[in-house]
Amino acid sequence: MQKSYTAVGIGLCLMMMSCSPGGGSKQAAESSAKVKMTDIEVGTGREAKEGDYALVLYRGTLAKDGKQFDTNMDDLESQLPYGFGVGAGQVIKGWDEGIPGMKEGGTRKLEIPWELAYGKDGDGDKIPPKANLNFEVKLLFVMKQDEKGIFDYNDNKVGTGAEAVAGSTVEVHYVGTYLTGKVWDDSRKRGKTVSFVLEKESDAIPGMVAGVTGMKVGGQRTLVLPPSLVFGPYGNANIQGNQPVKIVVDLISVNGKKG
Repeated sequence: MQKSYTAVGIGLCLMMMSCSPGGGSKQAAESSAKVKMTDIEVGTGREAKEGDYALVLYRGTLAKDGKQFDTNMDDLESQLPYGFGVGAGQVIKGWDEGIPGMKEGGTRKLEIPWELAYGKDGDGDKIPPKANLNFEVKLLFVMKQDEKGIFDYNDNKVGTGAEAVAGSTVEVHYVGTYLTGKVWDDSRKRGKTVSFVLEKESDAIPGMVAGVTGMKVGGQRTLVLPPSLVFGPYGNANIQGNQPVKIVVDLISVNGKKG
């Protein structure tokens, strides 16, 4: 295993595209104001750089009175991580300047002047005009541009039975979670194993096909899959799009053989 990741949620404010970090103003791009950055905890994982895709937890408050206007930190069972392109103009200017340099697992406080946030007009009812903002940001996951098709795995237990190779029909039990630990599927709770063929045209999650290949019956493997190996930006009925996931897989049988 190279590395395992852990991550989280979007509040109502963010889903409505209002008062979230996902926007900004022309004043921000033209300002000479600076973001003050304070590392509360320095991470030990990979560093976020321009061009990367990052997932974070965050809490936004007004600098004037500390009033919270948005967060995805309060309920990890119902919320998901907020993902964005680092330095790509997808978030307010203060985030584009304040996130690069963070490492996975780290928490940083960003003190953002209004010019680098929502400008002279503010945003909706929660962010007044010319509002300086504070954000607490925890970096959970960094995906590099050249890693969009790469999965990570760890063998929790190496099996001793038949090996799953390309073209095999495998039977598995699995638990799928977001990086926060929120479960999106558990085959055992449904009381039924899942079977699929290890081939590109399989009905299984794309990353599961590659991730199960090489396992032996009786083994257990933890997979960490990027969005491109799940169901991409749109997801499906069970999995929200643009979310990396963790899947713990137990290999029950290969081509009907359990031993």
